[in-house]
Order: sequence, then C-alpha cells, then structure tokens
Amino acid sequence: MLMLSGALLSAALIGHAIGWEHVSAPELPPLMVTLPAREARPAPPEPESETLPSPVPVLYHPFPIYGLESLAELQSRLKPEDISLVLKLNRLDDRHIRRGSTLIIPDPIPDWMDLSPFPHRVEALRSIAKIILVSRRVQAFGAYEFGHLVRWGPTSTGKKSTPTPAGLYHTNWKARQRRSTVNPAWLLRWYVNLENREGISFHQYSLPGYPASHACIRLFEDDARWIYHWIDQWILAEDGRTVLAQGTPVIVFGQYPYGQEPPWKQLVEDPRATMMSEQEIEDVVRPYLARLRQEADERQRLMAELRSQ
Repeated sequence: MLMLSGALLSAALIGHAIGWEHVSAPELPPLMVTLPAREARPAPPEPESETLPSPVPVLYHPFPIYGLESLAELQSRLKPEDISLVLKLNRLDDRHIRRGSTLIIPDPIPDWMDLSPFPHRVEALRSIAKIILVSRRVQAFGAYEFGHLVRWGPTSTGKKSTPTPAGLYHTNWKARQRRSTVNPAWLLRWYVNLENREGISFHQYSLPGYPASHACIRLFEDDARWIYHWIDQWILAEDGRTVLAQGTPVIVFGQYPYGQEPPWKQLVEDPRATMMSEQEIEDVVRPYLARLRQEADERQRLMAELRSQ
C-alpha cells in the first residue's frame, strides 16, 4: 500500500490546494502480443463445510481538513500505513487533499480486506479462475479467484460526460507504461487494455475522489501493478489480429450518483452504504456466466495444445 510521509502530506495540502488532473486518452493497440509459453491453473478450492459469518460493519467518523494543523493531528493519531488506508478508502491520492474537505476514517482501523464493499465469496463464480468486477457506484474493483475475493481497491472511472461503459470486457494486452496520444506528457503506468477500438484500460493515474477519466479505469499504483501481473492476456494467431483465446474477464456495472454525495461519504451514517451482497454480484454476473465458462474451456484447450507442441 502507498506509504505517505509527513512532508508529502503537507506538500499535498500546500501545493495542491486547488489540485490538478490530467485525463487519460484512448490508446492505440500494439501490433502483436507474445503467446504465453505456459500458464498455471490452480484447482478450484474445495467447498467449505460452513457458511462464512456475516461481516461486522466497521464504524466510521468524519475528519475535517482545516489546514496543516489537521494533517499534523492525523499524523499524530495514525501510522503511515493507516493514513494510506484512509486515503484509499476515500478514493483519494495525496495530491488531492484539500482544505475544506472531509476524510472518512474507520474506527478502529481494520485490515484492508475487512473494508471491502465486495463479498468475500461468490458461489456463482466458483468455476471462474479469474475475474475482475468494477463497480461504478462505489468506485472500486474486486478481483476473484474461483469465487474468492483476493484483492480490492479504489478506482476513478469515467466522468459524467465520458462514463466507462458498463458490460463485459477482457484484459487484452498490457504495457508497463504508455504515453497518451493526446498529450505525450501524460504517462500511463501499468497499462492493461480492455477495449481496443475505444482504448479503455486499467492504468495508474491520479484519483481525485470522484470519477474523472475519459472512460479508463484509474488505479493506485500498487493496485495497477498487481493487476498488471495477475491478469492473463489474450492469445492471438500468427496474423496478430485473430483472437484465439480471451484474457481475464472484467465486468463493469452499477451507476455512479453524479452530482450527489458518493456512497463512501455516507459511511458515517450508514456503515453498509458501500456494501454489495453476494446476491447483487450474482445478478450482475449471471447473464455472462455461460459465455465465461465457454471462453475458459476454449482457453484451457488452447493452452494444452500449446504446451504439447
């Protein structure tokens, strides 16, 4: 998780009181993607004999930012890793801490996974090796392996005029960094393409605490790096154009309440304001399950053929 020093927090408040924001632009695809030589597929976990206990809601309190004295107080009360957790919970990077804003702080500070708005297990996904869900409503992603949540984190999806379209995507190809075609000064790190024609992707970029992109899905650097290494890319034929097997599936869903208070700002009054039930997630993925299973079978067959060559 991102670690923040006291000096960095102070600089964030002074140098970025107004804040800046570069918006990412659609990116052009590379000509070819290298075929993977080997791909490990762990076996699905055995069914659990007991149902998981319902998560106990975490309590939250507001912390107004009046100035540098507020940051000093925050640093005296919380460890650096806890401050990083608080910023992630608020979908906010250090460049966008502003006077007059309010941070939502869990009390006491729990484990990061205990703050997940996604259910820790989704039975309907037990047959899916890997999948990423992106909730536009709560501005967060959840990564699952065989129905078990393995990571979650904040996002900044498309702003109101250029929202990230809902639907099923796949992780096509990736690059450690790419320059924006709109402005070469905009460096997009840990880039994972989701849609070639429109240039929609995961990548590291600023998180201002609200949806702000041109339709891409912005991430904190640690999350972007993790997704970059975790996902599977598509497999292309020798012509570099024909898709033989899809990459990791990604489903974007939900509606962000533009112009209203975001769900995570409501956690003080309602500790479950961002939480999604297993039933909600199953309703989201159900229309895609047959296709996802077919694509997974096709990929496994292709990988078996490649290994036998």
